[in-house]
Amino acid sequence: MEQYILAHDFGTSADKASLFNTDGQFISTITTAYHTNHSNSTWAEQDPEDWWNAFCTGNRELLKGIDIKNVLCVSFDGTFPNCIPVDKDGKPTYPAIIWQDMRAEKEANELTELIPEQYLTYGGEGIMRTEQSLPKLLWLKRNRPEAFAKTYKMLATPSDYIILRLTGNFVCEYSMGNSMGTLDLAQNIWSQDCLKAAGITEEMMPELHACTDIVGEVPSGALSEESGLFPGTKLVIGTGDATCSSIGAGNIGIGDACLTGGSSAGISAVVPAKEGAGYHSSYLPEGASMMGGMTMASGSAYGWVKNELCKIEQRLAEENGKSAYDYINEEVASAPLGANGVLFLPLLKGERDPFYNPKAKGSFLGITLANTRADLLRAVVEGIGFNIALILEGIREHYDFKKLTMVGGLAKSDVVRQIFSDIMGVELVTLKYMDEVATVGAAIMGAIYPLTVVCGV
Repeated sequence: MEQYILAHDFGTSADKASLFNTDGQFISTITTAYHTNHSNSTWAEQDPEDWWNAFCTGNRELLKGIDIKNVLCVSFDGTFPNCIPVDKDGKPTYPAIIWQDMRAEKEANELTELIPEQYLTYGGEGIMRTEQSLPKLLWLKRNRPEAFAKTYKMLATPSDYIILRLTGNFVCEYSMGNSMGTLDLAQNIWSQDCLKAAGITEEMMPELHACTDIVGEVPSGALSEESGLFPGTKLVIGTGDATCSSIGAGNIGIGDACLTGGSSAGISAVVPAKEGAGYHSSYLPEGASMMGGMTMASGSAYGWVKNELCKIEQRLAEENGKSAYDYINEEVASAPLGANGVLFLPLLKGERDPFYNPKAKGSFLGITLANTRADLLRAVVEGIGFNIALILEGIREHYDFKKLTMVGGLAKSDVVRQIFSDIMGVELVTLKYMDEVATVGAAIMGAIYPLTVVCGV
């Protein structure tokens, strides 16, 4: 009897659900998109109900023809850090303010001055970043007091909300707690100094867990029917999408490195441990540290170009059953190296790495009457590549990487990979299941539960 592990990767633009058997074999993937509201230039909001609908849709589609009794567990990863305020019944009191939102710059700067530096570890600059959850919750307190008054807990990831919806449990994985800006890493408890600085009580924070913890199970009744899961199916909390992608891409030893080409593109790399060289993760061997950085809008910038500047390509794709990117990439390839002098800054939502600046704006530079549309499209790809190259440049001070695994949507294009390879001076290697690296990582965490059942440990 074949048994399964189901993994959900809640990304910025979609939920990817992947099914694996307990031998580690990949079965299938279903991707369900949802909307981000960018009504203000610095805002980015999502409706948690869209996450729930995507979760249920993905389960029902993916498990067609599968006896759902044989799904042993569901494990998760998701974007972070978000601010998801919910009431005692688990209902959102305000739209989810996602990681890409930069509205709380004032609050982040104030918290930087008030919080002891030992708690300001996220990002490595010794500051509270605008993207973190705590300044967003403080913004909510000041600017939406009615919503804040109804808020019982703040959650960090879409997957935490799904778990809450199924179980009624308010949970958070340790590293996600650190990304929120409220964790005392030395003791793995909520930091009273951080919470006091924002005027937030510990009661508003969820329960902390390790990434392989079982945090509930699917209940019987309506929620089982709606979610398409069998009652009693275990729920494993998992962790952030970046960590799961790193594990799924094989970043487990010194010299391993991955270029993630998603909505937020960047690099994670394993380097020799020494002072100032990243941080140690529990899945790395002794003497190894993880380094890297993630941009704010790379794949998102390319997506913006497709949606706003490439209507012709969208129409052709619809008429011919292809992707609009197939046509866009052909135009990119037709332009010369250097895009005939056009430069593009992909800072369409501020920036976090390589240089943190929530006020940064994107732009085209160097355009003349001699330039073509293909030049502009190629400049977008080159601009994204140069931004990521700056992250790699900092990592190379600790280890000289010559080869990177590349995953994510940007990795699907031969011309994008070649441009990135040329800019960074590296060999880029793709994987057979490069869309599933995050769900592979999540499934590995979920597999701890079946192993304990089978092996009796």
